[in-house]
Amino acid sequence: CKFLFKPAGKHIPGHLLTHPKTRAFITHAGSHGIYEGICHGVPMVLIPLFGDQADNAVRIESRGAGIKLDAVKMTSKDLSNALRTVIYDKRYKENIQRLSSLHLDRPVEPLDLAVHWVEFVMRHKGAPHLRPAAHDLNWIQYYSIDVIALLLVATFLFLFISLKSCLFCCKKCFCKSARLSKKSKSKSQ
Repeated sequence: CKFLFKPAGKHIPGHLLTHPKTRAFITHAGSHGIYEGICHGVPMVLIPLFGDQADNAVRIESRGAGIKLDAVKMTSKDLSNALRTVIYDKRYKENIQRLSSLHLDRPVEPLDLAVHWVEFVMRHKGAPHLRPAAHDLNWIQYYSIDVIALLLVATFLFLFISLKSCLFCCKKCFCKSARLSKKSKSKSQ
């Protein structure tokens, strides 16, 4: 296997994926890396670390376009085996190529779509009909402060009533048993 190391200062990862001899992509399964891998049709070895990366890795693995490894438990042998598998098992390349063709098959090119929407907004004077209704809410409504306050009050009220009920029951039970034990002691003397 030949490896290419990244020289300091120059950003080349995106260009590496476009190279026709790139056979595998080791990634932390972030959404941008996943999309780059899919766009360029490169099978992936996924090592998720946090956030949505584990979900992204499971999705790619379930489609047969990569292998997911556990960053905590993996060994160098696991990484080597995963690389060999995605490089030499043709199913991974076929599956990622299928995903790539689905992803790249668009009725309108992205630049043309962006131009269309900019012109649309300009034609309709800012397109106020597309403005989200959330922009018209005050901050109490936007952050649901009223709902949160109601839920907090209800929770504290429930806890307060539960605590008072438990204390009342304990007081009745223990006071009753204390009275009975005092009566039995006084009768025995």
